[in-house]
Amino acid sequence: MRHQSHLWSKGEKQKSLSHFQLQLCPGADCPIVIKVQEPRARRVQCSRCSEVFCFKCRQMYHAPTDCATIRKWLTKCADDSETANYISAHTKDCPKCNICIEKNGGCNHMFNLLTDFCWMCLGDWKTHGSEYYECSRYKENPDIVNQSQQAQAREALKKYLFYFERWENHNKSLQLEAQTYQRIQEKIQERVMNNLGTWIDWQYLHNAAKLLAKCRYTLQYTYPYAYYMESGPRKKLFEYQQAQLEAEIENLSWKVERADSYERGVVGGEGELSASDRGDLENQMHIAEQRRRTLLKDFHDT
Repeated sequence: MRHQSHLWSKGEKQKSLSHFQLQLCPGADCPIVIKVQEPRARRVQCSRCSEVFCFKCRQMYHAPTDCATIRKWLTKCADDSETANYISAHTKDCPKCNICIEKNGGCNHMFNLLTDFCWMCLGDWKTHGSEYYECSRYKENPDIVNQSQQAQAREALKKYLFYFERWENHNKSLQLEAQTYQRIQEKIQERVMNNLGTWIDWQYLHNAAKLLAKCRYTLQYTYPYAYYMESGPRKKLFEYQQAQLEAEIENLSWKVERADSYERGVVGGEGELSASDRGDLENQMHIAEQRRRTLLKDFHDT
């Protein structure tokens, strides 16, 4: 068993918190104490309130970032909250027609009749390619150490905002994709109730939306990791794998949103995806999950 949940009395709970194998669930008013065999930074979920957290630091689970780094990051985000809030609320204009745009889905692939572009960098989507996401990598100024303190301060803020904007963007994408997941759940339930197939027939859509959230959650936490990482060959490898993961997640998000639109009758009428489209979606799920696992295997200390 990976971990166990226990409901103890107040006195027992106070005594337990000093034991290295025990940790109190951080869920609101939750009395559960979690017990693990190997106490380390690991994902645990409370059996009572379903709270998911890191056993070691009791923060939200944060792989591949370690506990000390995520504490520094969250503190920095809180300290720079006014600047961060401005960036979060700042609207963007379409790079082709200059009309104010809003992202209403998790996918960063934006399109209209004139152009396809990236929500983050507003660059041509075609230039992102499938091999490397340039807009996920911060381009350091190699000469900054020879410039004034004011210039260094501006560069430091620029670097932080680069990583924060991407961290926050994936957080918002998770929220939007959670709405897609809920719609899919409701649609599956409606289909099953109307005898239009069984739950198993529609399970692939549920699995795709669930995996998308899992992969994007990991991707979100790669940005604090990259922010504090020293420059060098290892960081270049990390950024490459991060870019690979990001590209495949965006591909998966695009396919999930397309499947959701199709099932709701927005695209091509209402009904089940074709066998080829379903196979394409399932293949994309496999690719995205493999990218996620590879990155965690190479960079997450366990």
